[in-house]
Amino acid sequence: MARLLLLSLLARAPVAVLGLLFLLRARDLGGGYAIAGAVSAAAGVGMALGSPLLGRAVDRLGASPVLLAAMAVSGSMLVVGGLLPDSAPAWALLPLALLAGAGQPPVAPCLRTLFGRILPDPRIRHAALAVEASVQEITFMVGPLLFISVLAAHDPSLGMIAGAVALSAATTAFARSPEPRAMPTRTGAAARHDSPLRNASIRTLLAATSGLGIMFGAAEVAITGAAEESGSGAALGLLLTAYCVGSLIAGLLSAHHGPSGSPVRRLIVLLVAATVGHAALAAAPSLWILGLLLVLAGAAIAPLFAVIYGLCGQVAAEGTVTEAYTWLGSGMFAAGAIGSAISGAIVDAASPHVAFLAAASFVGVATVVTALSARSLRRDAAAAA
Repeated sequence: MARLLLLSLLARAPVAVLGLLFLLRARDLGGGYAIAGAVSAAAGVGMALGSPLLGRAVDRLGASPVLLAAMAVSGSMLVVGGLLPDSAPAWALLPLALLAGAGQPPVAPCLRTLFGRILPDPRIRHAALAVEASVQEITFMVGPLLFISVLAAHDPSLGMIAGAVALSAATTAFARSPEPRAMPTRTGAAARHDSPLRNASIRTLLAATSGLGIMFGAAEVAITGAAEESGSGAALGLLLTAYCVGSLIAGLLSAHHGPSGSPVRRLIVLLVAATVGHAALAAAPSLWILGLLLVLAGAAIAPLFAVIYGLCGQVAAEGTVTEAYTWLGSGMFAAGAIGSAISGAIVDAASPHVAFLAAASFVGVATVVTALSARSLRRDAAAAA
């Protein structure tokens, strides 16, 4: 498990900064912020569109061939983007960013599917999902530090090529591991399964992750606005780290203590905690207090995803599990972009404090939707147990 988890995290580190790598490269080619933002958005759109298709391909064809093919597409787009001549127009990165995002190897969904296959004990499986959700935060800290602050800050093209190398090496090692290679394939009539979105419980979990995605996008913009408003732009990195640290610590504690009670009840309680925690950010009178509150607000995140991923693995129909996981990620990517756009408008028109309230309201709506669907979700989870 340690080997698979480490390889998956290494493969995900470049993904955490994919949009930023393309944004910086667009600026390096002389593009303005408008075209650079469009290039970055193209990478996000590609990830949102391509992820479910790759998930379905994994369920039908097996993990290893799909991971290697996706890695070849995404890695080559990064290399081409890095090697474009300085005379190339910035808009030439648009199709490269779109394909690089669409070809992101679904390493994390494959890992979660493997947890369900090789960890039959529910307590151990919960611990594995909680640890995975927790240490994923490390990729959001190490990825920007290595690929952006160290490499791309010196040369954006170097950052893109280094990202391609890291993505290719880690994905190849993961795909060639015996566990992913042993994942079953579905051919012929067995491959023509229904979409996991036909499952009402999967739609409920998608609503929850979409609400969380809007919350993340809105909160990150609000945090940036709060740092700039206070005249301490350099504090932004520390504030975002505090957000990640709270999630990391809480997730590891959740893994240690194990699941307790109904997973559906835990899901609703944690969604309420995320709503309250992010609403409290609006009351922070200083950046120091904001940092402390970010630790508390982030503490609900990793435990939330451990519960969501556990329920997804339970209620998804056989042969659709990996695709179901990718839909959750796709919904979160798309919702995050929406949240960022809405929050940016709110920060310009009002203040970061109002944007924090908006972030809380988004996840609050997801909480209500989940609570209204709790009975069917609980019934499907009990039937699968």
